[in-house]
Amino acid sequence: MKHSGEYTKMKYNEWLSSLFGACLIAFALGVWLNSIFDKFVWLILFIGLLLHSWGMYKTYQRNR
Repeated sequence: MKHSGEYTKMKYNEWLSSLFGACLIAFALGVWLNSIFDKFVWLILFIGLLLHSWGMYKTYQRNR
């Protein structure tokens, strides 16, 4: 059985394409659902920033 750390390694271009793909999906969903969620934009943005910050912090702690 392979070492579990090998599953977490990504090449930069794989990570970058995944990131851009996720961004495009999020943008498309935002455009599509604009009229439904327009009253919650700031709340959704705040929660997204909190989640992203926490995830990046944990990634930084793990990689240190």
